This record gives sequence, structure tokens and C-alpha cells, in this order.
Amino acid sequence: MVKPKYRLFTPGPVDVPANFLKEMASPLVYHREASFGEIQKAVVSGLQRVMMTATRHLYVLTASGTGAMEAAVANLISPGDKAVVAIAGKFGERWRELVIRYGGYVDELVRPYGESIPPDELERKLRTNDAARCVFTTLTETSTGALNDIRAFGEICYRLNRLLVVDAVAGLGPDELRMDAWNVAVVVGGAQKGFAIPPGLSFIALNDIAWEQVERSRNCRFYFDLRQYRRFAENGQTPWTPAISLYYALLVSLKRMLRQGMPACWKEHAQLAAALRAKVAEAGLEIFPQQPANALTVIRMPEGVDGTKIVELCKKRDRVLLANGQAEMRGRVVRIGHLGPVSKAELMRVFRLFLRAFNEVAGRSR
Repeated sequence: MVKPKYRLFTPGPVDVPANFLKEMASPLVYHREASFGEIQKAVVSGLQRVMMTATRHLYVLTASGTGAMEAAVANLISPGDKAVVAIAGKFGERWRELVIRYGGYVDELVRPYGESIPPDELERKLRTNDAARCVFTTLTETSTGALNDIRAFGEICYRLNRLLVVDAVAGLGPDELRMDAWNVAVVVGGAQKGFAIPPGLSFIALNDIAWEQVERSRNCRFYFDLRQYRRFAENGQTPWTPAISLYYALLVSLKRMLRQGMPACWKEHAQLAAALRAKVAEAGLEIFPQQPANALTVIRMPEGVDGTKIVELCKKRDRVLLANGQAEMRGRVVRIGHLGPVSKAELMRVFRLFLRAFNEVAGRSR
């Protein structure tokens, strides 16, 4: 099999640093021994600091980010429960689908692609739906590049006694999130985005009030039964065989992020995003989301310009992989990810390659 020879500037997975890959080549420990318990303890402690939470209910799952999303729904929703789902893109839609699959009833709060959810609209929605205990939303909507105001959402949910459940799979690391201070009940994340390790690990953190909901849930659960994770965590273990090599890489990644400190990490990503968007504006192009996240830059394609051709040209000629739009957004936007460790010089080079391909495609379209 021929391996692809290109650099990843997609919104995840991202290029994995060489030292992370080298660490993954270390000999395996047995996941029922105390040595793995020490690794598990260090990973959980690091994730607590990244999420800015003191919760004891933080578990690492051997699954992609969608696995953590499913774990949240399976453990919080019982058949017949009502939930509010705030949707502004494909991953909000994924929350909706998961709640329905687990027997819940969805009260949607929907905004068009490219927009963020206005907090006052969320408050109005919750005041007209006393039965919905959980609110599901996203921090960084990867399909559109939009950022939601999770701090405002958390304040509203706290006042109205609701549980705010946040998909932070793409945003965790690049975009500011303070779980405890912002009254977020549940955070889910994934390792192949801002943590820059290969896909295969995800995380879920729940506060004590959310854990009470877990204990009350009547849904069927097995692999994602968080009660099992809690029981095994007391011995530094996971209920099922974990992706041990990925733990090694995650631990190195966490040390890198925490050495820098989360405020500095957020600031660095904000500066990278601002530098790239300044170049987009100089080129006369438009940023797609109204409130863009730090994790990626999404560029709207002018009428008649097919972003699919730009992505293909950058991949084949320049060995740089950008991301197309998803579903109905395909060809209408180009997404440039800068979630992982990337320098400003690298990002500027990638934009020059994008712009060269854009000009060629646009010229042929005229």
C-alpha cells in the first residue's frame, strides 16, 4: 500500500510530531498493572488542567470523539427524556441524532451554517421547555469554523438548573474553555485534534450533578457505561483494553501543553488565527463564520469557484491537505486547520499555496 505523502492541515486529524510517534514505539505495559495506573493518573491529572476542572469524574475512552459524544448521551438520557440541542453545523446535528437513537425527544435550537447560537435565544428556549434537563451543544463547530459562547451558555444553564453538555472535540486546546468556572456540566474531547496524537482516544468529564444523572439513567450501556469506568478508575484502570501506545503520546502532548500553560496556548492559537485571517482579507476573500474559532479558518468560496478543485490541487501538487466543506457545504468553503503545534511560518506558507491554487481555479472559472 502506498502511503499518502502530504502534510495535514485539516481540522483533525493533524500531523503528529516525531517525538510523539517515537514515544508510541516504547514497549507496552500491561493495563492491569500498577505501572499503567501511574500513566492513567498522570493523563487524567493533565486533562483536568487542560479542561480547567477539579472533577473526579474524568475518563479516557478508547474511541474517537464521537465515542465520547455517544457516551455522554447513553449515560445522561433515558428513553422518553427531552433534551435541548443547539445546532449550528454538522456536529450539533450529530448530538441530535445521538439523542434520538437513545430514545430521547429533541427540542432544536437551530441557526444557519456559519452562525453561532445567540445566548439569549438559548435562554428563551429553555424558559419554554421545563422538561429538558440536558442542553447539548458544541464549543467549536468544525464544519463551519464557528465558536459558541460557552461561558454565557453555562451561566444560563446554571441559573435555570440545566446540565450543559459541550462537544469540545475540536476546540479543546486552541479555544478557551473553563469547565468549572463556566458551569459546564459535561465536556467531551478527542486526542487527534488539538492534542496532535493519532486518532483513537477520547475523553469525557462530568461534574457531580451530571454524575447523579448518570446514576439515574435507564438506558442500556455496555462499552460506554461510565459506572464501569468509575469502578475501574479506583484502581487506575479502564474497564476495557485501552490503546496503551496512544496514552504514551498523549502524556507527552499534555506535558507540552501544560508547560506552556492554557492561557498562553489559547493566546498562541488566537494569534495564529488572526494572522491567517488577515491574509485572507488581504486577498479579498471572506471568512465564513461570523464568530470564528481559533482552531481552524474557514474561507467562503466566491460564486462559481469550486473549493473541491482547490483542495485537490493543493494535495496533488503541493502535498498539503486542506479540508473541503462537509455535505451541502462541499465546494462552498475551504477549511484550513491549525489545531495542533504549527508555526506561523508554516501557516503562511500553506496560505500561499492555497492562494496560488485558488487563483488558478478562479481564473479557469471565469
